[in-house]
Amino acid sequence: MNQRRRWLLLVTGGINKVDYVFLVTGTAATAGSSAMMMHRSCLLHLFPLFLVSAIAMATDDGGALLEDPLATGRPGSDSTAPLFLEEPEDAYVVKSKAGTLSCRAAHALQLYFVCNGEAVRTKHHSAHEFVDPMTGIRQLEVKIDISRNDVEEYFGLDGYGCECIAWSSFGQVKSRRAKVIVAFIRKHFTENPYSRSVELERQVELRCLAPEGIPPPDVTWQKNGVPVEPKREGSNLIVSSEGHLLVVQARLADMGNYTCVSENVAGKRISDTAILTVLVNGGWSSWSSWSECTSTGQPNSCGRGNQKRTRLCTNPTPLNGGRTCQGSNVQKGDCTSICPGKNKFFY
Repeated sequence: MNQRRRWLLLVTGGINKVDYVFLVTGTAATAGSSAMMMHRSCLLHLFPLFLVSAIAMATDDGGALLEDPLATGRPGSDSTAPLFLEEPEDAYVVKSKAGTLSCRAAHALQLYFVCNGEAVRTKHHSAHEFVDPMTGIRQLEVKIDISRNDVEEYFGLDGYGCECIAWSSFGQVKSRRAKVIVAFIRKHFTENPYSRSVELERQVELRCLAPEGIPPPDVTWQKNGVPVEPKREGSNLIVSSEGHLLVVQARLADMGNYTCVSENVAGKRISDTAILTVLVNGGWSSWSSWSECTSTGQPNSCGRGNQKRTRLCTNPTPLNGGRTCQGSNVQKGDCTSICPGKNKFFY
């Protein structure tokens, strides 16, 4: 043992009598020797000097205390307070499947869960201890299973919840409180979508209110059994925050059988089918040319007569129950034809 170490241990009470005598006299002492007898008489008078000298020898040239040779820690070692690397997240119990909470911490000697104020070490279904090969830091990981009975038998107003406790001799830390909830989804939709008819290029909404559930179910839509993609570029569809499907500008391509799909961790529900029909109202084509002027008298006669022109309801043709064209498809008018061999009209 070097002399600096001996002075330091003397002050802290960690030196034995033999080393103490050697430190004072420079002579190795044995039991019963005169050097050993000096021990008691010298201790009282020399202790203040020992204290000052020990502090001076235990410092470096800058006056800072040397690192404690008995300390095992350093920044980033297990001598620091525990640190959470993973805190438990809220979990759901689905039917008979338990909810699992997970927790991981560094610098911890103990790691366990406290649920509703009580430690539940017996419920741990896995506990692991390992050293990170990159940092050399010791880590603990623990998981806990919470059953449906555990949750349903707790009647606290704040609901069933657990916290992870990481402990070491340097301190204790507590994680966030993670809730454990029984998940479910009802069988029937609050509002099923119903079939709608809409005129071409008009807006229409298919309504859907999902069944009650925990967590709140997500709502998506299918068209002819294929998921719709409202966020796709050029899409004509929008799904509202309530889950309703909005057709912005109805086209013939939007016609089909639509179903609302509601889903959470507890299951999936599919609504009744709603048929979307896009109506096309008829429109008139352009008028045809006027026919030849036909006299009201005998054939090949001349003079006063009439002529006509027609149009068709094909621009567009009515589809899917759309309205037919309004008005007549024939227009008639009076006319006068020139009599052959004469230079004047016959009136």
